[in-house]
Formats: sequence, C-alpha cells, structure tokens
Amino acid sequence: MIRLATALFAAACSTAAKPPLAGLSCRGPVSCAREQLLEADLALQHAVQARGTAQAFADALLPDARYLSEGQGMIAGRREIGRLLRSDAPFAWTLARGDVSVAGTLGYTFGWVSSSGVCGHYAAVWKRQGGDWKLAVFLRKPARAQGAAPPAWFGPFRGEREAPLAAAQTASGADLTFAALAQATGSMQQAFTAYAAQDAVQLAGTMVFGRDAIHDLLERAPLLRWRPLAEEAAGDLGYTVGAWETGSRRGNYLTVWRLQSDGSWRFVLDGGVSG
Repeated sequence: MIRLATALFAAACSTAAKPPLAGLSCRGPVSCAREQLLEADLALQHAVQARGTAQAFADALLPDARYLSEGQGMIAGRREIGRLLRSDAPFAWTLARGDVSVAGTLGYTFGWVSSSGVCGHYAAVWKRQGGDWKLAVFLRKPARAQGAAPPAWFGPFRGEREAPLAAAQTASGADLTFAALAQATGSMQQAFTAYAAQDAVQLAGTMVFGRDAIHDLLERAPLLRWRPLAEEAAGDLGYTVGAWETGSRRGNYLTVWRLQSDGSWRFVLDGGVSG
C-alpha cells in the first residue's frame, strides 16, 4: 500500500503515465546497454522502497561518487553520502529519459521525484563496471509539478548510432568556454542557447524541453559564474560537476554533454542546487 501511494504521488509530479522504457528489443551494443541502464535505474528505485534510501544508495554508489542536494550543495564520497541519506525517507521517481555512450560504458538518467507528496527532479550519471551500472553522480532538487506534457519529440532513445569525430576539447574545456561566454556577453540566455543541444533539457522550476524553450526561460536570468570541478567522458558522452555563484548565493551543478558530429560538445541535460 505504501509503495502504491508513493508511485501515485510520483505520477502526480509529472505528466508521464509511466516511464518511457524502450522495451526488451535491443539488437546492438548501444541499445542493449541503454536497456540495462534503464533497468538499473528502476532497480535502484525498487531498492529504495524495499531497503531504505541509505542502504539502497550504499549498494549503488561508486566509492568516489558525488551527491548534489538542495541546501547541502555537493557531498563527495560514498561514506559521506551515506551519512547524509541516513535520515532520508524513501522517495519515488518517474523516469523521463536515459541514454548511454556509444561504447556503453557511461550513461545518464533523469526524471521526476516525489517524496511525501513534494515534487522534485533527479538526474543520475552511471558508470559501467564489469556487468553492473553504478552511480557516479546523483542530483536531487525540488521542483513544481509538471503542468504541461513534454513535446511530441521527447521520447525514449532507440537503436544504435555511430561514433562521432574525435572531441575538439575536453568536456571541462567546453564547460569553461561556456562559462566564459556568459561572462563575455553578460547573458545567460546567449551562452545557454549557444551550448544547448537541440533536444537539451533544463531542470528548472519544471523540466524545460529543447533549446528554444531554454532560450525563452533565460531571457531575464541573473548572471552566474561557474567552473567545473570534476569531469569524465567516454567517447561521445561526458559530464561535468562544478560550482556556481551569483552575489552571496552559491551551489553546485551537473551538466551532461553529448559530442556532436563536428567534434564539439553540447549539453543535453543541466541542473543545479544551492548550498
């Protein structure tokens, strides 16, 4: 009964009736790794409900994992994250989307969270170790209920893809150039529009879908300064975790990057927390 109530709350925080899983139809390394990643995401949620938040995450986290939480900022290391989560009640989520690198060794998932009826977002970066997907980064932040359905183009990734050209710079190099553009132009809108992939998602008050919608969101956004603190990339997928500040406010962020056909990085997912 508790699990059913939690699942209903999670559905109320989003417009998705169910996670858009691709189904058991994989036929290649990318699609099969993607399906296994989505299964790992679902298995973690089931473990949270069955064993509690701290124990479920202890089994899923890499030793050097990072956890980003509103009001707490970034907590580094499995042991420190475990201390933070000891007092956390189990929470549920609805998967929005997930994908993997072309080699099937790095992936990400994100979606809508509910905890005691309070809505939020989550984003997770996963690394494959042996045959298992383990958490490298987990972000959780409050949000409003998603009032409008995602656009028609927003659906599960499917099938295989070719590896793009070699990267022209590292993911952290792209992040630094991204941050420098914001400072040079004095415009968050201009910088984010330049570095967002066409299908990028911003975790803001609600999920914001696509470069054009992100452009509109940031029309009057205050200027932030930010810098990456950690990065990793595997072929055509990478991520950066960093610190941001504006005035007296500060916090941390997670950005997931996808390599484009011309060798440049563009972000496909971005979100941050204060603390």
